[in-house]
Amino acid sequence: MEFVELNYLFFITLFIFFIGGLVKGTIGVGLPAVILTLLSFLYDIKDSISFILIPIILTNLYQLLDGKHLRSIYNQTKFFLISSVIFIIPGFFILRAVSSKIILLIIAGLLITNSSLVLLKKIITFKNYNSFKVQSVIGAINGITAGTTSIYVMPLVFLIQSLQFNKEKLIQFMGLTFFLYSSFHFILFYSYSMIDNRGLFFSLIACAPIFLGVLTGKYLRKILSEKIFKILFNYMLLISGIIIIVKNII
Repeated sequence: MEFVELNYLFFITLFIFFIGGLVKGTIGVGLPAVILTLLSFLYDIKDSISFILIPIILTNLYQLLDGKHLRSIYNQTKFFLISSVIFIIPGFFILRAVSSKIILLIIAGLLITNSSLVLLKKIITFKNYNSFKVQSVIGAINGITAGTTSIYVMPLVFLIQSLQFNKEKLIQFMGLTFFLYSSFHFILFYSYSMIDNRGLFFSLIACAPIFLGVLTGKYLRKILSEKIFKILFNYMLLISGIIIIVKNII
């Protein structure tokens, strides 16, 4: 019976990875948010973060190389990129210091805030978004939240809305940003023994269903309305965030 339960858990986990890849392939973002939200019902959140690091590195390496705007992206966002990567370090130490329950509540808060802003069509932009000061502040806050939760989009979304990149350039920008975040996060996790050989093996296995999901999502992007998919995606994250809060408070 225990063997059957372990197999059931394993295949549920692989399916979760596939769903995360599907979302990533369809809209270019959402892999960590989807997978961490769903895995939080099965595993400790700190273990869940370690499981997804290698797939995030590889999928975003593919995404950042799939375009021709890297030099332009770096020139326009270099202050943000440098600041946010540096501030992943204090975020990581917050992750190590606080309980998994608090991390989950922070993740839920980020999911609810981001999804609510999208669904309410609230656009927040910065006039001086190219300046060293604005990009460094946004980067610092984003780096801390990314280092603590592996949720990479808040307050990055406000910079994205300010930059107004076209779709191709935006997807490549997110690929570059998330590749840097996940690579640096992995180095920190490995350096402080927060990912072991079992976690590495599991993370490598996760790449297969995630890449299958990404390829399926790229196909769905051509035949489905991306707008409708984004709305459903954000409703799912909103509901998931509420469930996480209720589950951890009651």
